[in-house]
Amino acid sequence: MDSGTYVAASGGLYQIRRLDAVANNLANVSTTGFKKEVLSGETQKFDETLAAAASPADPFAARDQERVTAVTHIESVTDFSPGSLLRTGNPLNVALRGMNQFFSINTPNGVRYTRAGDFTLSADGRLVTSEGFEVVGDSGPIVTTGADAEISASGQVTSGRVPVGAIRVVTVNDLNQLVPEGAARFNLSETGSATPVEPDLITQTVEGANVSVVSGMVELIAAHRAFEAYTKMTQSIDQMNEGAINQVSRSE
Repeated sequence: MDSGTYVAASGGLYQIRRLDAVANNLANVSTTGFKKEVLSGETQKFDETLAAAASPADPFAARDQERVTAVTHIESVTDFSPGSLLRTGNPLNVALRGMNQFFSINTPNGVRYTRAGDFTLSADGRLVTSEGFEVVGDSGPIVTTGADAEISASGQVTSGRVPVGAIRVVTVNDLNQLVPEGAARFNLSETGSATPVEPDLITQTVEGANVSVVSGMVELIAAHRAFEAYTKMTQSIDQMNEGAINQVSRSE
């Protein structure tokens, strides 16, 4: 495979991943607390290739440098920039002020973290997320009687004006240690740490997705056109190679 084909193949693969990421971002534009995915690509260095490793034993392998360095490393990164604040008027809806702060929730797979504060009450009066996961309180689950339940700016939950618990809020210093899990949930890696902090909330409000429909559509069109360009590039290279092979065969 020649260098042009490697360039086209690596660029095309990157655009496919980009299309998937942008499409997923747009699909979650209305998901509370969603954080968009951003892709980055990096050109592979020659000393990372198989040709470089084989070159001491095979002098011909060094020639691969001209054709494999176009292959890219594709990395997915979560953009934790804040989303727009949406006023709901729901006394069980809250938004976090701190950028590195998260709510703690209990899931079947353990404690997870989210920016989505569109809470509600389960059938037995427990404060839960929209997906039904239990919200972690300062001393365990938060259970209400269901009467006039509301959450204050300090995270205190009252039911019938009687305090029933406080929402647990944590700060994650290194956001790179958070692994996306679901639409708006994150799992903290073993090397990461979460520190409990005093809640500072915006009541009757939720944080929306940090996705712009207009920007997303522009990026989607750009990625689609770029993929088509790489596809046409590959086809042109194939036609040129085929023509060269036919010309050589006729000259013989």
